[in-house]
Amino acid sequence: MALFEEEFRPRQALEALDRLAVDRGAPAPVADHARQIVLGVLDHRSQLDERIAGQAPAIPVSELGRVERTILRSALFEMLYSAATPSGETIEDAVSLARIYAGDAARRLVNGVLGSVARSSGGGG
Repeated sequence: MALFEEEFRPRQALEALDRLAVDRGAPAPVADHARQIVLGVLDHRSQLDERIAGQAPAIPVSELGRVERTILRSALFEMLYSAATPSGETIEDAVSLARIYAGDAARRLVNGVLGSVARSSGGGG
């Protein structure tokens, strides 16, 4: 959610994350893991966008819906730069979020991009 807010309010993701963690009573380990993901996505955004563009060249990353773009960036960060969550679980969570918040077309896009990255990285789960 903090990364989604970043789409509307650049350079505000950490502020949003802190607010969300307090509002939702997130335990410290959960808030710390979320902070690692947010910082990682912010630090690796251009590399993540390059991977997305390589897997979905028909749609420029800048033209993806904000929900899809945010889900893809965060899931790719977890898959490529974090060993905290297995790729299969990350993909499952991302696909579920896309289905709930953006619909079936987004679910297919997210599943296709992340599945291709997992296969090319040798990390299917």
